[in-house]
Amino acid sequence: MTDQRPIHEREHSDRVQPTAAGGSAHWSDVVLVESPEPIVSYRTGWVVYEESLSQGVFAGRGWNGAGLVNDYDGRLAPTEHPTPTAFWLEIDGQLLATDWQWGGCETQAEPTGTHTVITLRQKQRPITVKVHTKLDGTAILTRWLEVTNTGERPAALAAAYSWSGVLQKTKRWAAHLGATGRPLYSLGYFGNPHWGMEGDFHWHDLPAARTAIDGRYRRDRHRQPFFVLRNNATGEHFIGHLAWTGGYSFEFDLDAELGPGGDDARLAFRGGPDAPAPQRLLAPGETVATPELHLGLTFGDFDTAIQAMHEHLRRSVFMPQPRGRGGWIESGIGPEVEITAEQVTHAIDAAAAVGAEVFFVDASWYARPKGNWWSTVGDWEVNRERFPQGLAPFREQAHARGMLWGLWMDAERLGSESRTAKEHPDWLAPAYDGERRLGGLLDLTRPEVAQWMEEAIARVIAENELDFFRLDHNTHPGPGIRTERDGYVENGYWRYYETLYGIYDRLRARFPDVIFENCAGGGGRSDIGMVRRFSHTWVTDWQIAPRSFSITNGMTMALPPEYVDRLLGGQSGHTTAEFDFQARLLLFVRPTFGFLKPLGAAWNPLLLARAQRWARLYGSFVRPFMSTGRIYHHTPEVVGPDPTGWGVLELAAADRRRGICGLFQLAAPTQPEYLLRLRGLDVSKRYRVTWDNAGHVCTVDGFTLMKQGLTVRLEGALTSELLLFEVADAPDVGPVRPPADA
Repeated sequence: MTDQRPIHEREHSDRVQPTAAGGSAHWSDVVLVESPEPIVSYRTGWVVYEESLSQGVFAGRGWNGAGLVNDYDGRLAPTEHPTPTAFWLEIDGQLLATDWQWGGCETQAEPTGTHTVITLRQKQRPITVKVHTKLDGTAILTRWLEVTNTGERPAALAAAYSWSGVLQKTKRWAAHLGATGRPLYSLGYFGNPHWGMEGDFHWHDLPAARTAIDGRYRRDRHRQPFFVLRNNATGEHFIGHLAWTGGYSFEFDLDAELGPGGDDARLAFRGGPDAPAPQRLLAPGETVATPELHLGLTFGDFDTAIQAMHEHLRRSVFMPQPRGRGGWIESGIGPEVEITAEQVTHAIDAAAAVGAEVFFVDASWYARPKGNWWSTVGDWEVNRERFPQGLAPFREQAHARGMLWGLWMDAERLGSESRTAKEHPDWLAPAYDGERRLGGLLDLTRPEVAQWMEEAIARVIAENELDFFRLDHNTHPGPGIRTERDGYVENGYWRYYETLYGIYDRLRARFPDVIFENCAGGGGRSDIGMVRRFSHTWVTDWQIAPRSFSITNGMTMALPPEYVDRLLGGQSGHTTAEFDFQARLLLFVRPTFGFLKPLGAAWNPLLLARAQRWARLYGSFVRPFMSTGRIYHHTPEVVGPDPTGWGVLELAAADRRRGICGLFQLAAPTQPEYLLRLRGLDVSKRYRVTWDNAGHVCTVDGFTLMKQGLTVRLEGALTSELLLFEVADAPDVGPVRPPADA
């Protein structure tokens, strides 16, 4: 029940919640001062963000990472910057930056924190906006808008940035930096937006100008809507995620010109959906919600910011895992081979021998033998020429081997030779020129098409008794879908993804025990708007070293590691690097493997023993702490599409009692030794350390491991070492060293 008392009079103790690890508490509240003008202070953990309605402008008033409300000094003045507004809304050709009227502020306690809604009414246009802000006690705030057309005519929404305003004013910034030559801000994001280049993280100097990061409209779709912004003068990290699968843009505008008035620098920001205007036509009385922007502030190093975002995503964004846990070890068979009943039977037995817990059949189970798997997507019936006995024998075999059973669908697409495409050519989404050339993309802006697709997925799950559903998406709408409405050509992104989210929300509720895996031609839709509705996500189709390291490295920044999928075997991953290099990368994410043994051939006993050993190590040692663990990126930037030098990842339990560290010598090594100082352990404890290559075990105190460090030597390109750490008094959790013959 909503608490009706004024915000500043409410007790806050009901929003103090201990963390799962028993560390610092999660705490949040909202302070409202209504006179002489409404000023709202959002407090979550150590972070304070403030905004106010001042002379008709709803403006951001600044951030603080030390837990202090700036009630007497330090608030940003709305008149000091040309774009102070806390959100950016353009309707019917007008920027609604002024003339807002206060309509009240309501808050309520929720299981994970506090939810506040501020109502603003526009004097010049018949528009009402509700500004939603959620606090969960972490360093990250969640913001979105509800925009309502209160007029009698349609309203054309051209731009709707969920959050904007001045992020920061840095006083004496030049003096802080001194003669270092460093820029005031460094902006970190995934640079390359193309297929196979996911997770390409780099820092970029932020110029005293406007800078934009775009994706899925102005750029390709394989870039995460995610950024980290570092103030090199004062130490803060801003970190942001947009929960949106359509076109998007983050824009930064730095005013840091030195002049006679001093050297204060101001950084403005806006982030939200991006597409050709209008993005949405609002009918009279219609309300639309903008995508959530998850934005936070931390002091400390880069990993502190990453871990704060991971804590927030785990706590407040992602859905509970089906069957009580995630991290399933998967295996499957895909169209890299001609899939026959014999191949599937063989693959199930091979997967069980290694230790898989889920088995699935990928693309082509519905296609005629030797046909193109992509040409008949949309006809979701098992092909009896390919599988004369249907799929039930494979499900029974998988269950008999102790594995869950699943199928793949490219559910949002119709192949050109499919029966459905021939019967309903008008179901295909049109491009802006009216041509239906978007790779068979279904037009989910049409309710009847969306209903058909939802029921097709539900039927495949129910009829085939699936434990596991794997979604793929092998097309892209480019600038968007053409939708004619009320005399406008509306961009279809917004309606498409609003509809798609609803479909998967309902399917998750309808099939609560089914594991839902997301894929989009690799990592084409790994944003948190999509991933939050799935159990985990495929982040790339590129498995070849050394780029396989840089993709894993980058994508475990954007997403907690248990939501990141990687593959061993298949997609040409075997063409470079030793087996252990690729296998060790899978320990830092959620693993899938396949094609480890050809049909009709005997097992390579060395490979089998090693694969079994990796599955045991993941299941017994790593998985128990991964979903609450902390990942550390010792080498956040690796250079080039096939990077050189060292790559180092560390994953440690939240209680610091165990962890792993993978050290990877990438291409063209020049430095054979790496001094490793671990970050996720406890200096007061002693640890049993296993050097995996040699199988040697020693006991080392945490102080030495973290402060003095260990030297690891690898001379060859594409080789690796794995170190395992356990508190010395911990019970044995199973085999750690490899078998002698492996």
